[in-house]
Amino acid sequence: MIKFTICKEIGNEDKVWEIIKDPYKIPNYWKGTRELNIKEIGRNIYEGDIKFAFPSSGKVRIMVDDNSKRVIINYLSGPIRGIHEITIENKQLCSKWSVELSLLLKPMEKRTEEHFKSGTIHAIERIISEIT
Repeated sequence: MIKFTICKEIGNEDKVWEIIKDPYKIPNYWKGTRELNIKEIGRNIYEGDIKFAFPSSGKVRIMVDDNSKRVIINYLSGPIRGIHEITIENKQLCSKWSVELSLLLKPMEKRTEEHFKSGTIHAIERIISEIT
């Protein structure tokens, strides 16, 4: 299992929230997501297909909670299953991962985790640089 959390201080929480609360913008910042074809199925709940930067795809459900400034990406099927949670709390933008890799990717789990961490750092930096 891949589990980690990365946080970075932010200045304006409201401006950062405007960026991260839009699930259609995920591929702009999270480069591991090449394409996201989702539709809103309920208030602030989206479901659809995801294509990853590596040649694979899956199903995803995304929930946006304005009250707690939290975006929960649930990878339902495909090579990655589990939760990626993006939050704003205490003047920090945080990305928390708790995902399982498919059996084919399991042998590369440690390398994949390092890749996810690096991608997360870069995504957070891209989001923060958008508001500066």
